[in-house]
Amino acid sequence: MPSSERSTRDPFRLLIPILLILAIPLAHLTPVGVALMERGWVMAGAGGAFFAIMMMVSGVRVTFAGQADALGTAAWLLMLAYLMHQFEEHGIDLTGRTYHFITYANGVLAELYPDGGPRLTELSIYRINTLLVWVPFLLAIWAGRRFPWVGLAAAGLMLTNSGLHIFQTFTRGEYNPGLATAVVLFLPISLNYFSVSRRYAGTGILSAITAVAFGIAAHAALPFVIEEAAAAEWTSRLAGIFATLALAPLIANILYRMFRRSPS
Repeated sequence: MPSSERSTRDPFRLLIPILLILAIPLAHLTPVGVALMERGWVMAGAGGAFFAIMMMVSGVRVTFAGQADALGTAAWLLMLAYLMHQFEEHGIDLTGRTYHFITYANGVLAELYPDGGPRLTELSIYRINTLLVWVPFLLAIWAGRRFPWVGLAAAGLMLTNSGLHIFQTFTRGEYNPGLATAVVLFLPISLNYFSVSRRYAGTGILSAITAVAFGIAAHAALPFVIEEAAAAEWTSRLAGIFATLALAPLIANILYRMFRRSPS
């Protein structure tokens, strides 16, 4: 196949796993979708990851302006790594336990908030993992070099999450669901994204530090988000919280570009 034809067809092929993955967060819009996906999102995400990996192994590549796009590929790796990480957390962990993260995390939260407070539910896990992970990570694939802060924020979230899993292991002296993928996948893939972004999008060390700071702030807000996300019905307040966290890097990058281009 001529290279020009292949570069034109590859993005359309990669739309297939993107649409498969994006369909799961969209299920939040209907009660039936929530009922089906409240636990089923994990296997659906794993299926989307497997499909995307097979397409890449078969030679499908992310392209930009007709050329192989290293930054787009690095963003895909962020997405795929997180899908596999979520399977270890909420699917089957290394000890063979199924859907054990909710038990483990609620045990930690009970120690931190013994008099009551945030507790994970199946609904809040579904909301947080799809709307606050899948959506911004898919946006990172789309944003690429145009809005590099989106991908940097995703990499910052990933690196911070890895650090949290490792920290829990050292302080508690035990394996926690998600640890293996946090070490084996999150550390190298997030650091690789910073490196690729610096080379192809011209971002620097300050951008990487800001991205990690965003990841730390997002994780610090998790107890508040968990408590809000457990609400049975959507409210304007809940939608605003999720929209702010998911879209903040993109909005900030758009505003930055607008003000940078405006005449003085």
